[in-house]
Amino acid sequence: MGNEYEMDKSTNPDHVATPRWVVENIYSLINVEEFESIWLPFNNYDSEFKNKAEELNLKYKSTHIFDDLGNDFFTTHPPNRCDLMISNPPFSQQNDIIVRSFDLIEQKAIKSFALLLPLATLETERRASIYQEYNDKLSILIFKKRIKFLGHSTSFNRGCCWICYNIPALQERRIQWV
Repeated sequence: MGNEYEMDKSTNPDHVATPRWVVENIYSLINVEEFESIWLPFNNYDSEFKNKAEELNLKYKSTHIFDDLGNDFFTTHPPNRCDLMISNPPFSQQNDIIVRSFDLIEQKAIKSFALLLPLATLETERRASIYQEYNDKLSILIFKKRIKFLGHSTSFNRGCCWICYNIPALQERRIQWV
């Protein structure tokens, strides 16, 4: 899987690495240490989400289509009693990822999530309907500046936001700019 992963990193436009400062920022904003079982569903061995989780001694499970088990987000089950799913998922699959994330909430497989997605995720009638349905515990954190994602030789700067659901630290700040 290692060679396939390295090839994917260099050729797949969805394979972008989240900068360290973005991970540190969200971990601080959501008080990540308060979560007992964290799932990183799109994170392989070189992920900053994993690196920072290890530094903080967090209890987490990291899965990825390129790990030893070929863990596909759409078929992999979260860890038992998962109280937070957090990651930077493939942008091209955002509709299906958003739907599955809320399905996991409904199934009580996860309690909360934070997904780093492009600002365009806030558009379209379909996504707006989903967000309205779960508006009671939805929070949106909008970046003031574009994120320069790592791992691409050409520029890959995007306006992004965190779509968060049921994050206790964000209950009073439903929409904010970070």
